[in-house]
Amino acid sequence: MLETLIALPVILVLGLSVAQWAFIHEARAVIDHATLMAARAGALNNADMGAMRNAFARAITPMELARPTATAFERTFITRAMPDSRINLDLRILNPTQEAFIDHARRDRQGRRYLPYRRLEAASTQPGPRSDLNIQDATLLRVQARYGYELKVPYANWFILQAVRAATRWTNAYDSRERLMLANGRLPILTTATVRMQSRAYAGRQYPRRADLPRSRGKR
Repeated sequence: MLETLIALPVILVLGLSVAQWAFIHEARAVIDHATLMAARAGALNNADMGAMRNAFARAITPMELARPTATAFERTFITRAMPDSRINLDLRILNPTQEAFIDHARRDRQGRRYLPYRRLEAASTQPGPRSDLNIQDATLLRVQARYGYELKVPYANWFILQAVRAATRWTNAYDSRERLMLANGRLPILTTATVRMQSRAYAGRQYPRRADLPRSRGKR
């Protein structure tokens, strides 16, 4: 009896931790897919951040879906996935960069600068002096998503979060945004996706400077 009382909490925590890690693995696959859907939406919509956020939110909706019906899906998308992505998603463009527009941008009839996406096979492959990218690489849309996934399994969620906090306390593995996610009971999951532009990418503030690019920890 005494042995059971001693072993039961350990077995319970281990079992719940295995279940939580299984959910994390499943969530990682969903978020990876959502990042790809965001990149595809951006490729078709001039790298518009609003279109990419909507596509990401729609792709993570199944994680919150209670019933597999079209009505339930749309309701969950509007009431849960969209608000959740606004609060817990950091979505950014890694490529093209501001320097890529300096090297390769053209102007349309309204004077707006854009990167072309058609007939690139016939274009020069010479890298630009500012971006160090040729036009073919400059028109690859690379998107990074950093999402705070809520850990829901009792006991295991606290144990996993405490372990991650302890392991990263004295390192630069997580920045302030990710540490805030941990403090709010959410595990940061970082993914990236790269697709070729299928529409014009117009110059704007959503594109990073080459010197400001974060160190990538996720690849696709």
